Amino acid sequence: MKLVDKDAVYLREGLDILFIALNPPRQSNANGHYFSGRNSRFFKQLFKSGLITENLNKLVADDLVFGGTKFNYKNKLFGVIDLKPRTEETNSNKVRVMREEVILMIDRIRRYRPRRVCIIHSEVRKQFGKMTGITLQDGFNGKVLEGCDTDFYYNHFPNGSNIPDEVKIDIYRIIRDSLDRQ
Repeated sequence: MKLVDKDAVYLREGLDILFIALNPPRQSNANGHYFSGRNSRFFKQLFKSGLITENLNKLVADDLVFGGTKFNYKNKLFGVIDLKPRTEETNSNKVRVMREEVILMIDRIRRYRPRRVCIIHSEVRKQFGKMTGITLQDGFNGKVLEGCDTDFYYNHFPNGSNIPDEVKIDIYRIIRDSLDRQ
């Protein structure tokens, strides 16, 4: 199944963490699984941070991590959505975000009320800020949406950036540690 056909399949109430990415890249979409591209380091970073308990095969990790809880830290419930779920593009500089898509993302956060949101792409952070007037800093940002009890985190895109993996892993560790204070 193509990711563009999986719109919000891993979004539901009761999530401990909702990861928000920009869009499905071509290779992950061809594989039919989130973060399954040849160069994707997302699940490896989650493993090194302790958010997942095993170094899972990225060709099936989304089903295991977002579709279940067995491999998640303390069996917590994780989910994922893309800001632009119907745009297949590997070069994020070519992805154009529409206002309605940002509104839908914020509406989904308000409707499903995840305990934590982790935005994992600079373009998603930028668009969130343009819509809300909120500038997310790296790591923990707290409850930034008025009338919403969700804690927000920002982490860098898992691959293809000049930010070292250890910085990203440290932010995921902060999120993992927050799961102990639930």
